[in-house]
Amino acid sequence: MNFGLIFTFLVLISSSNSAWLDRRSESYECINVTSDIFKPLEPLSPTDGPVTRCYNLELVLTDLAPDGFTRPVWTANGQYPGPILQANHGDRMIVNVFNKFGDPATIHWHGMFQKGTNFYDGPEGITQCAIPNDDKFTYNFTIKQNGTYWYHSHHLGQMIDGLKGPLIIYNPKDPYLGKYDFEYVMTLSDWYHAPTSILLPIFSSDSYRGFAPVPDSGEISGLGQYDCKAVPKNSTCNPNNKIATYVVKKGKKYRFRIINTSALVHYILSIDNHPLTIIEVDGTLVKPVTLNTIPINIAQRYSVILDANQEIDNYQIRAHITDCTAIDNKTLNFDSAINYDVTGILKYDGAKDKPPTSNPYHLNTSEECSDVNPNFLKPYVEQKVPQNVIATFKALVNFGAAASGRGIALINNSSFVPSDNYPTNQKIVDGIKPDELSNTDNPYTYECDSGDCDDAAVEIFIINNTTDSHPFHVHGHDFFVLYNGENNSDIKSPQKSEFNFKDPVIRDVVTVLPNR
Repeated sequence: MNFGLIFTFLVLISSSNSAWLDRRSESYECINVTSDIFKPLEPLSPTDGPVTRCYNLELVLTDLAPDGFTRPVWTANGQYPGPILQANHGDRMIVNVFNKFGDPATIHWHGMFQKGTNFYDGPEGITQCAIPNDDKFTYNFTIKQNGTYWYHSHHLGQMIDGLKGPLIIYNPKDPYLGKYDFEYVMTLSDWYHAPTSILLPIFSSDSYRGFAPVPDSGEISGLGQYDCKAVPKNSTCNPNNKIATYVVKKGKKYRFRIINTSALVHYILSIDNHPLTIIEVDGTLVKPVTLNTIPINIAQRYSVILDANQEIDNYQIRAHITDCTAIDNKTLNFDSAINYDVTGILKYDGAKDKPPTSNPYHLNTSEECSDVNPNFLKPYVEQKVPQNVIATFKALVNFGAAASGRGIALINNSSFVPSDNYPTNQKIVDGIKPDELSNTDNPYTYECDSGDCDDAAVEIFIINNTTDSHPFHVHGHDFFVLYNGENNSDIKSPQKSEFNFKDPVIRDVVTVLPNR
């Protein structure tokens, strides 16, 4: 059975803005930001108008032991996860990135539309060249969004090696502001003991025949525990490594901003005895819906409200690693000692220091590789789905083989190859027409007169022919999820009458189920 999905996103039309280009050469004094993810987040105070938020991020290799096993970690300002960056709606954000890695690097601002500033989006070989070692690059953009986002490297495997952190954008008029007392940020991640400088050359070699490497552990907010008996000799490992602990006060309500920053793992999150009320999905506020367990795929974000209304005690936070990725004995690290049930602690203020004895909620196996049912997630403010569809694009996702026999991912039988030294954006600026781009750029072009582009939309059909579920993300846009199909006939000839045009969920990451 093939699974597919249809979504629509607005086409953003903007003229060039030379003022933005001029600002790239300016210098600013920014703060060297640090943060503690286990302390309640202090929201930014409202201002009379938009202000400039300036941050410095120094990219450095730091020896850390997130799961007890010590290894070099790619960090921002020496932290993993990276420091929490904050801004208010309308603010201008300037981030000076000082690269001290010894390797090139970039930063992608996941979920930011970058309208008029797509040259600051971050993907190497597409919107920019990588920042050389011992050099500086300044990202400079204005934020017209609200919600929970994150930033991460977009160069090779640096995100997997640790370069990632939360980005929180506040709306002083958020209708949920009076519904909770405090807020926290929580990240979920998988973790590898071998750096990607070792893993990627093997994974991308012509002789490799396995699937994506299996992680060694999972983490909640950068902390986990590993079975140290499984580490190589002469390694440093602490079997009693700390785990994530969030302290709450009985009678108070908390907003948890949850971000899955993994490379491979699709999680199901729950907190014993505490249902979670979803109020935001991928930066879009939704009408409140309460669930006991929440599936969260890679790069997805949820804001939930937790009511600390139980007895003063310790309760288990559970991040279950789903069985959603293919593995065989040819796969790197296939015999990983990974614990599929990652835990943390929700500790009530005044509770004794003892392990939780709370019981888990029942895990719905139908959630294993899917998103929260989109019918549950209704935008808080209803938005009209644009009817001016100027293009329809079908994306057939497959795994194929290169001439060498090595497995590669394909969209419409083409595998993207970035041009590291000549980014796609630069090609367009230099006058190369989209239809003149190489097939390895995977170009898809459409034309319309300027008047026809007003409130226009592009409709995308994604057909997943692989054996794994996949998260799909569109840079610079969010989108209306209109339809999910469960077989080839559904997705190839969908009936418009089955589309949800009334109140579809709006996301910027969506899971398409596998062909199994």
